[in-house]
Amino acid sequence: MMIVDPQTDLSSKFYERYRDLYGPDFKNFLECIDRPLPESLRVNTLKATPEHVIDSLCSKGFGIDSLWDGRCILVKEGPFSIASTNENLQGMIYIQGVAEMAVAPQLGCHEGDRVWDMCAAPGGKTTHLAELMRGGGAILATDVSPEKIKALKNNIARLGVRNAIVMKKDARRLSTATRFDSILLDAPCTGSGVMRKDPSRKSSRTMKDIFFMQSIQKGLLQRAASSVKEGGILLYSTCSLEPEEDEMVVDWALSNLPLKLTSLESSFLDISHAYANPFGIELDKSIELAGRIHPFTNDTNGMFIARFKRI
Repeated sequence: MMIVDPQTDLSSKFYERYRDLYGPDFKNFLECIDRPLPESLRVNTLKATPEHVIDSLCSKGFGIDSLWDGRCILVKEGPFSIASTNENLQGMIYIQGVAEMAVAPQLGCHEGDRVWDMCAAPGGKTTHLAELMRGGGAILATDVSPEKIKALKNNIARLGVRNAIVMKKDARRLSTATRFDSILLDAPCTGSGVMRKDPSRKSSRTMKDIFFMQSIQKGLLQRAASSVKEGGILLYSTCSLEPEEDEMVVDWALSNLPLKLTSLESSFLDISHAYANPFGIELDKSIELAGRIHPFTNDTNGMFIARFKRI
């Protein structure tokens, strides 16, 4: 039987884990996960400028703040749901978490690149990649879920993306002769980093769930490492707080795959160093090149990001 802490709704097991993991930041972590997540959206520059979207939303009565030269908008108040605005319906914006917006730019893709988004649905990062590539090059967007594929196709169409090919496929089993310039693996995970958005994540996970997801993550990384060109970039990300899905997966990849870590690109968010010795377990020292977007540092969801180069 799972015991849940009545003040935090965290299971006793994960309360202790996070206390050990975060140390002096544990109190900040606990305070943060009980706060509502600010509503945020990304401006789709394939269809609109930040200035146009900001002016238009303000004229409708929305109170907003902006980050990242206006490309990230925080919605403080509004007369109705942001999802019902013309800006959203016409694809000028994509409703997305702030931490999630910081992932795709780390791939560093260019206009003419061949890119694979391995676990693409519902399309937030696929459409962001298309935007960063200015509609050029080609993106292969795969996902295994039929329902999520529908959302992916709808979002690609709504945001005016024309350089993406959608395929329903388990990425671990996709065989292709193409060697991609870069690959984004936003891996399936236990999702503990989004507990502010989904409070059920506080107590619904077990260690068995974590290790089950870890096995999937390793399989996806194996396929990615064999599909990116030599010198190409493989970006691994999760919305999990668990080292077993983050740093320990990266440590396994460094030992078993032709990959090395490279420094992360500069970001509009504060990205902290990943943990090289979580729970006292010594990992490869280069793991500090990977990063964590802590929810208590940025007032966001939690994300993990590691940038590999194929060797």
